[in-house]
Amino acid sequence: MNSNRPIPARLTVFAAVALSAAVLAACSNGEQAAPTVNASSLNGHTFVSTEVTGHQLVPGSTVRLHFENGDLSARAGCNTMGAPYAITADELRWTGGARSTMMACDPALMSQDAWLTDFLDRGAAVTLDGPTLTLTSGATTLTLRQGDAAKN
Repeated sequence: MNSNRPIPARLTVFAAVALSAAVLAACSNGEQAAPTVNASSLNGHTFVSTEVTGHQLVPGSTVRLHFENGDLSARAGCNTMGAPYAITADELRWTGGARSTMMACDPALMSQDAWLTDFLDRGAAVTLDGPTLTLTSGATTLTLRQGDAAKN
């Protein structure tokens, strides 16, 4: 074999195209991965529900979540609840017993507080896409958009 022979230009172009295609195929399966969520990406932000599937909110109510220095406070229409939280393996959950104000509200709103407490205690898969935070647990998906902290 003569190693001094030049490689034909068409073969070089073909090899470059084939290598580029292989690299692109290896790097992408056609879906974009959701950005990794961590406590620092949420810190200081408030998110307000825009859609809930798998659970019906009390008409006129929203879910509001506020993240501050390792603490997650939540409001679902009646009491404000809060607890330390963690995100591990793309799952967000309260890590301590939730504390809560003790207001007496309409029974439907108090029931909704209990539902949200259970949802955050159990943990939910979490994604953050720009200003949209999505929490999913079982058949329930809570979609929230970054909102106004002053209303929390």
